[in-house]
Amino acid sequence: MTIAEYLAELARRLPRTGRRRILAEVGEHLHDSASRYTSGGLSRVAAEAAALRDFGPIEVVARRLALESGIRETRIATALAVGAVAFFVFPLYVVPENTLPPAPWAEKPRDVLILQIVAVVLWLAAGVFAAVSAALAWTRWCRLAAPVLISALAAIAGSAVASAVLVERWFEAAPAAPSWPLLSAPLAVGCLVACGAAGGWTRSRRDLLLQD
Repeated sequence: MTIAEYLAELARRLPRTGRRRILAEVGEHLHDSASRYTSGGLSRVAAEAAALRDFGPIEVVARRLALESGIRETRIATALAVGAVAFFVFPLYVVPENTLPPAPWAEKPRDVLILQIVAVVLWLAAGVFAAVSAALAWTRWCRLAAPVLISALAAIAGSAVASAVLVERWFEAAPAAPSWPLLSAPLAVGCLVACGAAGGWTRSRRDLLLQD
């Protein structure tokens, strides 16, 4: 088998994401190894065969490289989720807006207070889950990052719902409230989409990690 044939077969066994980068790195390594053998007097065919023999059976190599790629992508996804959850602090502006002077009411309605507490607690829980998933991604328990990150997604979604209801309640009780809060809706949606994408991606990579 030549290096070109080896790389073609390896490409069929690797996940689509990161495949080009992995093949480029493997190809460079194999060609360098073959060049060292040709410098030692072997023919090009024999040198490539020796380089492939040193590199290992294609089944073992493909499994190892897929696992390494899954771990790398899990770490990236969990880091993205942590950033998205942290950025969600901006949609939560409604909490201090309804607490600090000049608040739209002299005495805060009980339902508004409860909604604020729920929104903040769920956001903090999402932050904890996201941070734990990111930490797990750097340990031998990387496969556990996915379910923890899904919990973070559920928590941030709950916080978004509570915040939306809070804003609606605010407008009902204080019709003169400024309309600029509506600008935070795209931010909240962006955070949810980012967390959802990170959770889904990590979940898909978990299948690779479970093969380890």
